[in-house]
Amino acid sequence: MRTSIPGARRAPLRFAALALLLFACAGPAEIASEETLLTIGDFELIDHEGQPFRLSSLRGRPVLLFFGYTHCPDACPTMMSKLAVAYRNAGPESKAIPTLFVSVDPRDTPPALKEYLSYFAIPARGLTGSKETIDEVVQKFAAHYTITPGDSEAGPYVDHTLTLYVLDKEGNVRELFDPTSKPEAIAAAMNAELKRG
Repeated sequence: MRTSIPGARRAPLRFAALALLLFACAGPAEIASEETLLTIGDFELIDHEGQPFRLSSLRGRPVLLFFGYTHCPDACPTMMSKLAVAYRNAGPESKAIPTLFVSVDPRDTPPALKEYLSYFAIPARGLTGSKETIDEVVQKFAAHYTITPGDSEAGPYVDHTLTLYVLDKEGNVRELFDPTSKPEAIAAAMNAELKRG
């Protein structure tokens, strides 16, 4: 299911509620003009190559962002696989849109992220950092995660926001997608952002 920018068209009721929740819980994230859901600003993490990464380095390009972790048994691989279909549907120009996979699991080192992303045919960049820096990014997106200790074999269970964020070329959140969203809808949003001035 897709949430468009406020005023563009009437969103489904539960996503209208989600948009209101984003506004209510945004914390330090600046609420942007009515054409956007959130203005994120900048943040710095470490990418899957072990190099510093700043969101501002991608200014001038649309961006997809998803919070997850490499041990995720269902939602993360499902979304990443769905994104692979969306990229195919959006056409070759969509490769200019990177997907940022922000891990909320402290077990996820850059090498672990690099291996995980190698399983998906999308232009993705894995991001990690200290708990403090991850928490700052999570808060900017009005997202959440909780880590519950598990048994020694399975490790901890991580509950996290399942929203896919679509950012425009200036770093504003333009659209939100949930796990029920169709790849075709995501592809259409990607192409719309590529065409946006």
